[in-house]
Amino acid sequence: MIYAIGDIHGQITMLTEMLDMIRCRPLRDEDEIVFLGDYIDRGEDSRAVLDLLIGFSREHENVVFLRGNHEQLMLDARDGPAPEPAEQPGYVLHSAAMLTWLQNGGVDTLLNYEVNDFACWWDFIPRSHWQFIRETQLEHLSDRYHFVHAGLLPPGKSWEGDYWDRHVDPRLWIREPFLSSRHNFDGRTVVFGHTPQRNGRPMLGRNKIGLDTGAVFGGPLTAAVFAPTVPGRRTAGPEFLQVAYAKE
Repeated sequence: MIYAIGDIHGQITMLTEMLDMIRCRPLRDEDEIVFLGDYIDRGEDSRAVLDLLIGFSREHENVVFLRGNHEQLMLDARDGPAPEPAEQPGYVLHSAAMLTWLQNGGVDTLLNYEVNDFACWWDFIPRSHWQFIRETQLEHLSDRYHFVHAGLLPPGKSWEGDYWDRHVDPRLWIREPFLSSRHNFDGRTVVFGHTPQRNGRPMLGRNKIGLDTGAVFGGPLTAAVFAPTVPGRRTAGPEFLQVAYAKE
């Protein structure tokens, strides 16, 4: 079996319940778990999410962690120019990369790490977390599926990333022209996150499956379960697992 889990965005309570649900199916050693990226920013506790994922990777070896655009934002902020002292005491001037991350949920993540000195904010983040983020992959292929965070650029189509006026990888950022494309991507169904789906329902299309159901915006956290291919038999469509906050 292959399990693919959509965008988490710091929602540690939902992730914990989802992993418990998968373990109880039960989860077998040969089963593969693919996380589609965006583990951090905006949500409940991004630090706890990374701790849980690192621990889960020690428990179950057959795990793939894809990189989301929010992990890339964090890396770009770390690798960009360091903060400079501002004229006003106690303040610092951030780079464009850092400001972009902060404006897109990075503030919430840094609060989870209890950062109190923005001049050296990266030192508050454990080395194991930096290693985890840097080792994330841009894509993962199986016989029938192409797993990626945001999507793929259809052949013959043009796309220009607008992330602070530089080229960015469409696998991390693209929406259109991928979302409306009917292209057959090398015969594989593209499984992706990044674009929150309406009404908490995953997108199930002829050539793509979208699993970001807006967990950080009040929607559920969604996982898809793909059955193995059996020669001579028609493979059933995916089963979907969801965890949502209880409504009062």
